[in-house]
Amino acid sequence: MQKQLDKIEEEVIQRIFKLALEKFDGNNSLFARKSNCSESSIRRIYNGKQRMTFNMLLKLCNGLEIDIKNLLSNINTKYQ
Repeated sequence: MQKQLDKIEEEVIQRIFKLALEKFDGNNSLFARKSNCSESSIRRIYNGKQRMTFNMLLKLCNGLEIDIKNLLSNINTKYQ
């Protein structure tokens, strides 16, 4: 089960990375300010050195100006 959750988290992080890259042209500093979190936290999440909490997920969605349900739509939850 933990492997499945890790894969889901990885997929969500990849989606966030792609959206932030498009919206902020790779400017993590601006993304962090819009998300009300630190740039280092975003980098650590991208690099797999920090787990993403639900609170952080909400902050990142807010910074991207997207609804969490849109971010999570069509996530593959059947990893094996």
